[in-house]
Amino acid sequence: MTKVQSPDRSKSVGRKQGFIFRPLRVTATPAKLSELDLDRDEELIVIERGGAHLGFMVRQMAYHHCAQGELAGAPYLVSF
Repeated sequence: MTKVQSPDRSKSVGRKQGFIFRPLRVTATPAKLSELDLDRDEELIVIERGGAHLGFMVRQMAYHHCAQGELAGAPYLVSF
């Protein structure tokens, strides 16, 4: 039988604490897409709950990786 050694944690290089990318905490301010100054080719991630919608720019989510807030009275978490 081969004995499996535990990893040597003293050689770990992950000494940073906290987030590398800060989560995006959303406080929604309703706006129509037609009222926003978005490029025509802007890619969006859209979520819907109870008839309420929120849109997130893909390029913004590529940096933050997650967004969280409240929509239609319930919490949500979007990850990318």
